[in-house]
Amino acid sequence: MNLPLTFDALAIEGPGAPVRLQKRTVASLEKDEVLIRVSYASINKMDPLMARTNAFNLPSPYVLGFDFSGEIVRTGSDGGLSVGDQVFGGSVVGGGYAEYIVAKRADILPKGSVPAAEASTYGIAYLTAYESMVITGEVQKHRGEWIYIAGAAGGIGHFATQMAKLFGLKVVGSAGKAASLDLLRQLKVDHIIDYSRQSVVEEIMNLTAGKGVPLVFDSTYAQSSYDQSAAVVASGGEYIRLGLLEQLNQFGAKDMTAVVEDRGAKMLIGDPGRYRYDPQYMAQASKLIDGQKQAVAWYAEGKLRPVITQTVPFDAAALQQAFEDFRNGKSNVGKVVVQCGQPR
Repeated sequence: MNLPLTFDALAIEGPGAPVRLQKRTVASLEKDEVLIRVSYASINKMDPLMARTNAFNLPSPYVLGFDFSGEIVRTGSDGGLSVGDQVFGGSVVGGGYAEYIVAKRADILPKGSVPAAEASTYGIAYLTAYESMVITGEVQKHRGEWIYIAGAAGGIGHFATQMAKLFGLKVVGSAGKAASLDLLRQLKVDHIIDYSRQSVVEEIMNLTAGKGVPLVFDSTYAQSSYDQSAAVVASGGEYIRLGLLEQLNQFGAKDMTAVVEDRGAKMLIGDPGRYRYDPQYMAQASKLIDGQKQAVAWYAEGKLRPVITQTVPFDAAALQQAFEDFRNGKSNVGKVVVQCGQPR
């Protein structure tokens, strides 16, 4: 692939502006970069938020899409990957909703037998579940115990649910829509709560003889869910929450640490982002890479697989509508991906 290269991208002129089709150009690559022809890019909860706020202060016009899959078409001088390799990865500056993306070699992995659409989901949602459940929560040490997963059918939640089942935990999952409840049944959740007609707290307390569950994972950023989750964690148990205080404030949610500790439980914080900026965690960044390699292995073994519930075409209006559907809660079941090109 010769450079410079001009291609189409779905860009946003500024916070709150609609998605537009624009031309982008790549003139050259740094030695640690690769140029990838994008097959799919997944949508995460942060994408619609970034479309409205540009919270990361990306240079305008900016292209979102932080997780993607595709084919390497050109490499820098560093080795390790070759033209033609089928890969997946992420970019901290977005750029996935485009025909091509430039990515750091260190952020790219071979996708193995994973189909391109599914491979594009092994970024933010998968890594958030993996970091929270396996690295921070060490749920693999709790085989046979109950865990309550709030939003168990969501992008993060459906990964967390499968991880809990994989490690032999008994899962209580909550959902309120027919599609979400169907997915929980598909994932063989042990005890399903339809919060549109059942009380989460009453159901869990009845299930556990009033003790509560030893583990809770809540990735919803919703205060109503936080209140329920804090009320059902058992004394001596652990509540795994996402996000720093600034992130909670963005969603109007409170820090429930004091409430959890009053119940004699411990609050744990899941955050894969800290492996890029916190020196304590940067030295452990290889754990996230190991987690993505594990995703490829689990797929091949049939143990954990992304559930894609919608594929959005490479079209500005379609992506804009997908963002609106996320904001309105219409697209919070499994994973939604954008097909940016034809996988090879």
